[in-house]
Amino acid sequence: MADSPDLLLLSRWLTPVPGFLVPLVGAGARIGYVPTASSIYPDQTWLDLDRATLEAQGFEVVDVDPELVSTATFTRALGEIDAIFVAGGNVFHLLGALRQTGADRPLVHAVRHGLPYIGASAGAAVTGPDIAPLHLLDDPSEAAPLESTAGLGLIDVTIIPHAEGTVGGRERIDRTLEQYPDHPLQLLRDDEALVFSGGRRRIIPG
Repeated sequence: MADSPDLLLLSRWLTPVPGFLVPLVGAGARIGYVPTASSIYPDQTWLDLDRATLEAQGFEVVDVDPELVSTATFTRALGEIDAIFVAGGNVFHLLGALRQTGADRPLVHAVRHGLPYIGASAGAAVTGPDIAPLHLLDDPSEAAPLESTAGLGLIDVTIIPHAEGTVGGRERIDRTLEQYPDHPLQLLRDDEALVFSGGRRRIIPG
């Protein structure tokens, strides 16, 4: 088992991915791309941009969508990739879909046992202890049924992406801070990234 999970959590831009991933798994790594958070939206152009960016960085990108395959197939796919990338969208739908399909357990197990995890926006926010504070940024009513807002628990803070207000305005960020003063929140701007590795965490340019 890995001493601690390796995670790169992004608000928007994928610039830090090579610097994070290449030292861990080498150049040309095979990345499993999870588009699930955006499956409820007709416009998914940012997913195409993500894939194109990762390919331009020299990685092989293959879709790994737990909504479209069985839990056994998803679990097997986790063993055939070098890293997992969980894309943005609605974090409540993402968590609900992972719970409903049973993909949450093998995903967490794989990451805790050494599979590098890259999450953007919703993909970053779902890794924390609780996604409830995200309800001002994402609409829970759009999501797959969700019995609990408890996140994947890979990290000990709840990521609040787009902290400069690029999604919905700065007022929503301020209201989130006011409504959840006792939650361990980590604001993350679009030009920042958060790295968890070796039991340590640090903010780097995004």
